[in-house]
Amino acid sequence: AYLHGFNVRPDTHQRYRQWMTHKLGSWHDQYGRSGCVGCGRCITWCPVGIDLTQEVLAFKEEAE
Repeated sequence: AYLHGFNVRPDTHQRYRQWMTHKLGSWHDQYGRSGCVGCGRCITWCPVGIDLTQEVLAFKEEAE
């Protein structure tokens, strides 16, 4: 994330964490729904290969 030409989160881990918590946590708190648009970027760039869509489906099935 660049702000006036300066990278405010130079560490990849920090940028990824911010992106995930913003889309899946903060967005839900602010707007009452997820910020996920189904682009698949989280799946592509996950450093440990987690498919977030499969995890969400597992949580949903367990809740039912």
